[in-house]
Amino acid sequence: AQIWAYEELAPMPEAVSNNAVVSAEVDGVWQVYSFSGIDETKIWSGIHDKAWKYNTQTDTWSELPPLPDGGGRIAAAASRVKDKIYIIGGYEVFPTGNEASFDQVHIFDPATDSYLENGSPIPVPIDDQVQAVWRDSLIYVITGWSDTGNVPDVQIYDPANDNWQVGTPVPGNTDYEVFGASGTIIGDTIYYAGGARYGVNFPLGQVFRKGYINPADPTNISWSAFEDPLARGYRMACVKEYDRAHWIGGSTTSYNYNGIAYNGTGGVTAEHRIVQYDRLTGQLTETDDQIEAVMDLRSAAELDVSNLIIAGGMEEGQLVSNKTFHLINYNYLGIDGNTSSEQGEEKWQWQNTNSGTHIQLHYHDEDSFRIGENWQYSIIAPNGQILQKGQFTANSTTITLELRPNIQAYKGYLLYLGSGNYRQVLR
Repeated sequence: AQIWAYEELAPMPEAVSNNAVVSAEVDGVWQVYSFSGIDETKIWSGIHDKAWKYNTQTDTWSELPPLPDGGGRIAAAASRVKDKIYIIGGYEVFPTGNEASFDQVHIFDPATDSYLENGSPIPVPIDDQVQAVWRDSLIYVITGWSDTGNVPDVQIYDPANDNWQVGTPVPGNTDYEVFGASGTIIGDTIYYAGGARYGVNFPLGQVFRKGYINPADPTNISWSAFEDPLARGYRMACVKEYDRAHWIGGSTTSYNYNGIAYNGTGGVTAEHRIVQYDRLTGQLTETDDQIEAVMDLRSAAELDVSNLIIAGGMEEGQLVSNKTFHLINYNYLGIDGNTSSEQGEEKWQWQNTNSGTHIQLHYHDEDSFRIGENWQYSIIAPNGQILQKGQFTANSTTITLELRPNIQAYKGYLLYLGSGNYRQVLR
């Protein structure tokens, strides 16, 4: 079973939503970057070009130079290829209320925290697009809004040669042409879900789309789709994990940049949900896990297949957020009860003391227990929040973990243990 858990990290310097978020590794340390967005005023003048960086090792944010050229923007997207970050598209809002899509490609160098010369402009200016990287070489910009409406264009950027190629467009209908969708590429297949159709009040569809990229000709894409209510969503974060793609948060109603629904029903509700697609089964499912409700996400920062960071967005009540969340996907075995568990030859017993002050674990097989190994642990509340984590060196077959004062009892909580390549989750 997959178990999603989260912890809150240091807050961003300012509250920001609809920002482009991406990660990069610099000198062995993962950094998270946020470019442009809208501030807590949620009005046109609050749209900016500010940028920040989060250091995962020091749990600190720092300010970066703002995006070069042009005014502030929202609905841009950022992708990393090799060791550079590419910030593409987005739109600005004028005092008159008119909007214009950007055609700019900003190139950011994480090693120097500076912008390089702009890349070749995207042929069709775009915002609220699906954007994903193929084989760490090409950036696919799929559908999205361009000035006056949704477009079917698939625009492919080649950073190595700084040029754009034309991919097979998505079918020219409202099942595929959307803005505010999100997706990823796993292997040679594009997956994207959600998004608003063109029409009265920009309704959301419930169509899940796939595009197979021909490796011999990456501009050649075979498109297909199927309907599923779980595919409905707007401005969700999308990440990948081996053979699965996950859509996190977002909303199930389309809205303007201020969080107010296009259909006149008022403020939109942020979602807690996580929806996953397993390409081995071809099924969409919704997990039982609940994260903090957050919407208005352009992307999440992927650190590895099990760790990601969400920065900013809108919380419940359309409140622009400065929160930073670390989400962890514990994709391991879950076990109920206070009895014993088995994984291969290894056996644990979780002893319930009913004291609510500590957790005691006993390992049955003393001969194979790895004395001296470093172990990591996390204690996870029923709502998915990580309340306590740490590490220890095993020096006996009985391990006692002291609980922090804010953990009154551990019934219904989840304990994660890990050492080397071994992982165990006990309920």
